[in-house]
Amino acid sequence: MNPEILKGGNNILRNYIYNSRSNEGYVLLDVLLALFLFSLGFAVLFELTSHALSESGKAMTLMEGANLAQGKMDQLAVRNWRDNIAQRGCIPGGIVEGREGKFRWQISSDWHDIPHLLKVSVKVMWSERGDPYQYKLESLYAVE
Repeated sequence: MNPEILKGGNNILRNYIYNSRSNEGYVLLDVLLALFLFSLGFAVLFELTSHALSESGKAMTLMEGANLAQGKMDQLAVRNWRDNIAQRGCIPGGIVEGREGKFRWQISSDWHDIPHLLKVSVKVMWSERGDPYQYKLESLYAVE
């Protein structure tokens, strides 16, 4: 074997040992930095998850309000409009109000510019965590 290769190999080994001894203090710092980054990432993920759950709850309540508005509109559309007006289910130029669970609803109607067209609006309102929300559904119906 060539003695210069061994000599060069020893220098490499000596440099490795010297460099590893000088980096021993960084091991604890590396671990602390890794733990900090992990905890920071975990906190961000936790916040994102809680925000997503809150938004999905709001979306579900909005969907319930939209379904209630559509249901009220369907109840009116099933019957003859003259009967709805006679039974005060909707009053042209007026408002009919009610409550279902956490929702309040209003049905307002008025005659449209074109004769025999009734513009009906169903507005559903609710409050969630102190913030007011509403959903409004409007439609035109031919009244004979």
